[in-house]
Amino acid sequence: MKLLFLFSILAPALLRAGETQIKGIVLDPAARPVADASVDCGGVRTSTRADGIFVVNGVERCAAVIWHEGFEKLRADLTAGGENRLRLSISRLSDGVVVSATRAPVSLEESGVSATVLNRAEIEARQTPAVLDLLRDIPGFAVVESGRRGAVTSLFTRGATSTGTLVLLDGVPLNEPGGQIDLAHLVTPALERIEAVRGPESALFGAEAASGVVQLFTARGTGESAAPHGRLSYERGNFQTDHWTAGISGVLSRIDYSLTADQFHTVGMFVNDFYRNTNGTANIGVKLTQKTELRAIYRQFSAEGGSPNQVAYGIFDRDSEGATRDSTLAVKLEDVRNSRFAQRISFGYHRLHSTLNDSILDGPYNVAALLRNVVGTGVYLDRLVPYDYPASQVPVGETISRQSVTLYPFPSSSETDRKSIDYQGTLAHTGGTLVFGYEYERQQGLISLLDVNRSNNGGYVHEQYRWGKRVYLTGGARLEHSSTFGAKFTPRGSITVLLAGEHGILNSTYLRFSAGRGITEPSLLQNFAQEGFYVGNPALRPEKTTSYDLGLVQEVFRRRVRLEATAFRNSFEDLIVFDFGTNPASWRNVDRSWGRGVEFSATVRPMKALQVSANWTHLETKITRTDSLSAYASVGQPLLRRPGNSGAAWLLYSPRRWNLIAGGRWVGDRQDSDFLFGITRNPAYGTMYFAGSFQVNRHFAPYFRLDNALDERYSEVLGYTALGRNGVGGVRVTW
Repeated sequence: MKLLFLFSILAPALLRAGETQIKGIVLDPAARPVADASVDCGGVRTSTRADGIFVVNGVERCAAVIWHEGFEKLRADLTAGGENRLRLSISRLSDGVVVSATRAPVSLEESGVSATVLNRAEIEARQTPAVLDLLRDIPGFAVVESGRRGAVTSLFTRGATSTGTLVLLDGVPLNEPGGQIDLAHLVTPALERIEAVRGPESALFGAEAASGVVQLFTARGTGESAAPHGRLSYERGNFQTDHWTAGISGVLSRIDYSLTADQFHTVGMFVNDFYRNTNGTANIGVKLTQKTELRAIYRQFSAEGGSPNQVAYGIFDRDSEGATRDSTLAVKLEDVRNSRFAQRISFGYHRLHSTLNDSILDGPYNVAALLRNVVGTGVYLDRLVPYDYPASQVPVGETISRQSVTLYPFPSSSETDRKSIDYQGTLAHTGGTLVFGYEYERQQGLISLLDVNRSNNGGYVHEQYRWGKRVYLTGGARLEHSSTFGAKFTPRGSITVLLAGEHGILNSTYLRFSAGRGITEPSLLQNFAQEGFYVGNPALRPEKTTSYDLGLVQEVFRRRVRLEATAFRNSFEDLIVFDFGTNPASWRNVDRSWGRGVEFSATVRPMKALQVSANWTHLETKITRTDSLSAYASVGQPLLRRPGNSGAAWLLYSPRRWNLIAGGRWVGDRQDSDFLFGITRNPAYGTMYFAGSFQVNRHFAPYFRLDNALDERYSEVLGYTALGRNGVGGVRVTW
């Protein structure tokens, strides 16, 4: 009887406890269910189902933490009987998220583009201060350095011109108006992330993203306490190379800050081959309210270096020196109205001032070379010979070319700046996200001692939509109006299909198809020059790229292996060339060409501490229309400095305190011109590099880097010898 009486008292309480539960649903920013999200409800852990729903039994109220890979952690107070509808925000720093593809965070698989994302850990593992060395290892990119550190460095994306890729720093274009950019002075110490998108992005970014976008994101201040975090490093190597970096970051009340300064210096391999680059970067954010943030990013660098000319041929310019001063400012006001709508107003400013000092006549240099003409391919350099080399000793099948070269003084100066204001709205709706906005930009420059300017207005709209559980659609367009070339319409669209999900060793199989159009506007010089023997052409049309892309992504063995293969086809029209046939000479939209190829990449993680990566690009290009009769740029010839085959591979091993990387790159035979002997083919080359660090304790880490480890002799541009074996060792102190 006593037991029966006790049960009658406790039963209602037990039943009520059993019935008490917290139920909710976890959604992504587009209101789509998030499966397998972790939910920690006051120490009680569970996961969401495929429909995003979770249940926590026996708990009436808790302070919960919800997280999933690719999203920011969410903290929320949950109650039994409440709606508990939770929406996650995509993490800006997630490896599997790309922002530059759609102007809003989206997973790589859903973005519909070919893209590569490098996070801070990967950037630090390479131990390199130069952004250009990181871009070399991205498929579809051809980085061409005309000499050694500080030499003019161009980027060709999938066969496009060097003006076809837009480079941004936190949303601000770094290209000169017209698309030209020198990658030589871009450095890594202040960067948190690099995104590289291959394919036209003019639908979102306007008249310079014809073939691709590279966006650099600076680091923000983080920390659990108000105490600042600091960083100092110094390294020294051969060629009298030294490099120091200093930084401080943290959070103070509602303000986060990250300040970085660094300087790189080397004397180089040859006379007048020095290079010095001093950088300063600041990223400061203020949380005005829980929903509104004001952020300012400022970067400035000052670089100077010698230009010794075609040293591979024994031609030296002993006094030519260039100087560059570059300033970039971004100011952003971001406001999150609610879980579905966010908006941002941005102001961007970029100013570039370059000078070349050259006052002494050098030469004449009497040089000669033996040339070998391969039928159907082009003219190769056999070897350099003395100027008076006897014609009777020229091997059968070869010819000798003798040239007398005088380097006349050629000082120059240029100055350009661009200011922009941009409004962007992001609306998350059931099944997708809509991005829309308007951008105004004013470009100015000093051309032929005249102050010139032009303006662009662009309105854009872009939609990401998930149709069912397997189909992802993206599409958008931009209407760009310029005060010089008028109005241009640039569309872009893609479809991605999840062919297979979890099935045996297979984790996911995605098939992607995309198509788009991109444009590159003329430079200010091409529009406004007023010189004695050449003038600008204000009627020039933008260069146009039409692109198609078909890709397959496969993940296997619990996502330890990721394989990607992409085929692409680009058509280039209205290419701008300098026409000597008129008086005065000017520029015209004359040339046409195409580029097509395939990209392969693989990443394997057999264990937590080991990653092996490799990629390969096969590219074919052809000029289909031109007025040129030269042997290196006539109809039917491939485009200059785009290798037919190229690849990279590296192994990253990070056991406990160690971080070791070994890698290599190979660049195949390619069309080029030395503009001297008549050489039209540049032979293949390969290089290897090694880097490593050891974290002695939480504050101290020595490190090293060795580039061109086998001391290969090659020229990325004919006549301009690349840097030989070079190594540095240094220490890094953090607190």
